[in-house]
Amino acid sequence: MKAIVKVFIGLSLFFGYSFGADCSALAKKYNAPDPASKTMKQIKRWVKRKVKTADAKDLEKCLIAGAADNPNKSKMAGK
Repeated sequence: MKAIVKVFIGLSLFFGYSFGADCSALAKKYNAPDPASKTMKQIKRWVKRKVKTADAKDLEKCLIAGAADNPNKSKMAGK
């Protein structure tokens, strides 16, 4: 039972870490603006104008999670 819990925790940490790494890598790849200084609407416009690849949806989700006017920001910060 303890081994199963350890495996589950390990996988959760791995997938959580890889998601965070993907967000920062995408932001760096496209030279994205600081999401804390932009509104959700500004971020959506920026992504629509600047990112024409399949990464657009993922990058938009990452940036909106940290947007200045995101009502869920405090909940997302703990993830």
